Amino acid sequence: MAAIAVVGYVAVDVSWIRDAKGPGSSPLYGRDFFQILARNIGAALVLYSGVVTLGLTTIIGAGILALYVGATLSLGLNSVGGAALFADVIWYVPFEFFGLVLATTAGLQPAAGLAGRLMKNKPVSVGSFVDSIARSLGSLLIAVALIVIGAAIESVLIHLKT
Repeated sequence: MAAIAVVGYVAVDVSWIRDAKGPGSSPLYGRDFFQILARNIGAALVLYSGVVTLGLTTIIGAGILALYVGATLSLGLNSVGGAALFADVIWYVPFEFFGLVLATTAGLQPAAGLAGRLMKNKPVSVGSFVDSIARSLGSLLIAVALIVIGAAIESVLIHLKT
């Protein structure tokens, strides 16, 4: 995923940044807590969707998220610089990032449980798969909690800066 993020970082065209509108002017990137939360929870649910696709949609979603992170990092570094970007995001990005990583983990848990059973020559059943899904919900719950904390901090910081 780091390699995909690097591709996203390198591939984005940053020449337009000087002509762009100010922060918060895009309807896609709202400043409101619920807009931030909906965007991040939506990403977490896409990552979690692998519980029903044996991890396929989780892997695809994680790749797309890595491209997005790389491109966003490039845009941020080229628009405000490294120090300012770090100072702006250090308070909330760790919560959101680890929440999304945990949602990815949760999306892969049932497939990993199935693979583990097969590798140990244990019988695979619908019940064992459902148990893995139930356990993955605990990971998803923690992921959502981290994302909510990150969204709250992000929205407060945006309102303090505007």
